[in-house]
Amino acid sequence: MKKAIFSILVFAACGGDGGGDDVPADTAQQQSTIEVVTPCSGEAATITTLSTRFDPMATTITAGQIVKIVSESTHPVAPSIGGDAALNVPEGATKCLKFTEAGTFNIRCTVHGYTGSITVN
Repeated sequence: MKKAIFSILVFAACGGDGGGDDVPADTAQQQSTIEVVTPCSGEAATITTLSTRFDPMATTITAGQIVKIVSESTHPVAPSIGGDAALNVPEGATKCLKFTEAGTFNIRCTVHGYTGSITVN
């Protein structure tokens, strides 16, 4: 009986303190590399939604520059899967975004499915 109680206490002690210091990598929040700029000014490029595509479909800028995204009335913009939520632009809205780090940021029209990209050097 003492052996069984000892085993239970040992297993219970291994449970951790609940302090939250060890956050698994997949649950840690990633810091955004995109900043919303208000008001829109000084943009290096403008992307507009059209009925079947983005205009232009691919945009290249330098880190620190601003992209203006103009979403027409039936074309909400969203990041591709796993992308930065700052890329969400509701239908009929305009959003200016400053890209602070290099990378490729893929966007899509959530209604029609067409895609585009912003490459930051």
